[in-house]
Order: sequence, then C-alpha cells, then structure tokens
Amino acid sequence: MEISSAARELHAQAIVIDGHSDILLPVVDGVTTLTEAWPASERERWQLIANEQRVGHSANYSYTLDAMAQLTAPAGQYELPLLAAGGVTAQCVAIFIPDERLDDALTIGLEMAARLHRAVEEHADRCTLATSTADIRRAKAEGKVAYILTMEGAEPFQHNLELIDIFAHLGLKMTTLTHSRRNLLADGTQLGRKTGGLTNAGIETLTRLARNGIVLDLAHISDTSFWDIIERVDGPLLLSHTSLLQVDPDYRAAFDHVFPTYGMTKAQAIAARGGLIGVVFWGQPDSATLVDELDAIIAQTGPDHAGLGTDFYGFDKAPSDLPHIGQLPVLTEQMLRRGYDEETVLKILGGNYLRIFDAVW
Repeated sequence: MEISSAARELHAQAIVIDGHSDILLPVVDGVTTLTEAWPASERERWQLIANEQRVGHSANYSYTLDAMAQLTAPAGQYELPLLAAGGVTAQCVAIFIPDERLDDALTIGLEMAARLHRAVEEHADRCTLATSTADIRRAKAEGKVAYILTMEGAEPFQHNLELIDIFAHLGLKMTTLTHSRRNLLADGTQLGRKTGGLTNAGIETLTRLARNGIVLDLAHISDTSFWDIIERVDGPLLLSHTSLLQVDPDYRAAFDHVFPTYGMTKAQAIAARGGLIGVVFWGQPDSATLVDELDAIIAQTGPDHAGLGTDFYGFDKAPSDLPHIGQLPVLTEQMLRRGYDEETVLKILGGNYLRIFDAVW
C-alpha cells in the first residue's frame, strides 16, 4: 500500500505505543535478539526445521499455530530496527511462559527481564526502559524506542505475592492475571469449560498491583473474573489485545453482549473505568479489517478507548499488508482513508495508552 505524505507526517508526529508483544520468548530461546534484525537466512533455516517437525499444540486454546510460529514465535516481527521503521515510540514486551514450561516460570520470567535490561544497557543510544511516562516522552524527543516490561499470565509470581514487588523493581508496569489457563489467581478463558472468578490471592493481587503502579490488563481472562475485577477496581484498566469481531462462543462472551447484572458490555465497562481495548493484529486478514475492529470498539466506547495490541506471532497469521511492526504506518494510512480525523488517529496510535499510564504509573 502506498503511504501518503499526510499519513507519514501524522505517524511521525504521534507517540506510538503498542500494547503487546511476545518477542522476549524467542529472545531467551536464542532464536533472535531484541536489538538486531533477524536475517533472512535464519528465517529460511527455521522454516526448513519447521517443515520437518509436527509440533504439538494444546487443545485448551481456540486457535492454532503453524509449526514455524510454534518454533520461532514472533521472531522477525519486533526487533529494534523494525520498531524504528514502524515509528514505534514504546513497545510493551511481555513475560509469557508457555504451558509446557510452567514449572520454570519464575526462572524464565527473571531471565526475560534480565535480557531486556541487558539490551537497553548495551544499546542506550537506541532504546531505553520506560518506568514512567516521562521516559516515553523523552524517548520520543530523542528518537529512541522505549520498552515497557509487561507480563501475560502471572505464573512467575507463583505462590509468593511478594514477588510482585520484586518484578515491580525490575520495571514491570502492566500485567494480566491469566493467560487462557487457570492459575492460582483466577480463571482464564479455557476453551469450552465453565470458568470461575478471582481467588483470594487474586483479590490480594489487585491491591498489590495498585500499590506498585502496575496497570491491570484484562486480556485472556474469564468473564466471571472480568466482572470480579470491574467490581473491585476504580481506576483505569485495559485489555491490551483482543478482537471484537471474531467471536468464539466457547472462548468468551461476545463483546456486544450486555451482561444483565451490570447493564453493559465488557467494552463499555472498560470505557467506564477510563480504559482502552487494544485491537489484535494476529489472525486479521489485512489492515482494512483492523480498522473494522477499531470501528467496532469506537462504536461502543468512543475514540478515547481504542488502541493497538498487535500480538504478531508468526507470519502465517499476520495481516497480508502488515506482516510486522515495521509496516505500522500502513494502519495510519488506512485510518485516514476511512475518514478518521487526526486527533482520533493520534489517540489510537498511543495517546489513549499514555493517558492511562499517566494515571496509574
């Protein structure tokens, strides 16, 4: 897609914040690095390996991953040169532990944090770790990329909630309570199962997160747990990556479903708390469907409550015209073509995230 000068100028002006990436997983596995481009030769090598393997995939999820994605995760989609090319100001990078490695959740989580710290120390001229919104604004002014440490699934906290304080000292600024599975804090969105809500430890976690200025992310949580949180959290929270239009009734209630107890949809509940919903890029056919998703969010909540939550995880499920974060200006072009005004585009690209971070951090 040809990017107009208007889209390029507006994108360059924006503070661009992406709410979700699993790039730390292939980094700790030695597949790629945070800071250097992933060579085409490496992608070709891993594709040959994938062609010879049939990697198992858990039946707990409503989606499938091709063998290449299971081996390399989002390698080649979030490295620092791509973030710079995509005009990204701040990239959330998640500590995420796959099902088969949960026994080592704390060790792997700490290693992911350590790899991030090492990268920003060794490449301080190109990137930084953001623990305040001043850090994000400074990165924009200096032409750097700010990394934001997040967590997807709180298994690294294990049985000891004091570890929340430790991860906060390491820079953790946003976390979900669950991935799709159940853990000691809450139920996730297990496929086809009747799910429950927060445990007592999960309720205590809400207090500890607030005390540490850590944003609560509602991605991958059960509907019962969702409303448990809404009842207990007064300030802004968000859902970093999801689809409103790709409905799976075995995974969660549709986002246009009005819950009778509360008289609102989940999207409206998030907006009522001053939060946002990040549109997921994974599994979307192209950039036009991404704007369809944004239309659906804005129709329910208004433009102050939409953002980006790319979650690239392999090229097989990436939008055809936006295969990695380096092509992000394509979305800005699509929003302008759809008739979005500049103020709305700036909010979606990062302004709405920045408002929430200002309030919570």
